[in-house]
Amino acid sequence: MTVTFSLHEAKAKLSHLVTLAEAGETVEITRHGKVVALLTGAELEPRRPGWGAGTMEYLGDFEFTDAEIEEMFHGNIEP
Repeated sequence: MTVTFSLHEAKAKLSHLVTLAEAGETVEITRHGKVVALLTGAELEPRRPGWGAGTMEYLGDFEFTDAEIEEMFHGNIEP
């Protein structure tokens, strides 16, 4: 099914229009009565847990003291 909104309405109701598109509707957006854009839902692949497993390598030691973290973010704050 196709629903039609003017550009003015679409600006005010974008979140609602996206919800309609996600539900399978095609949303026509018009300017001065003429269709200028179509909004449709995207077919996204479902996320797969573990998809990036083994693709990152951590180098170095990531155990820092509170003082070291403070120094990294704020520099030497001693008077």
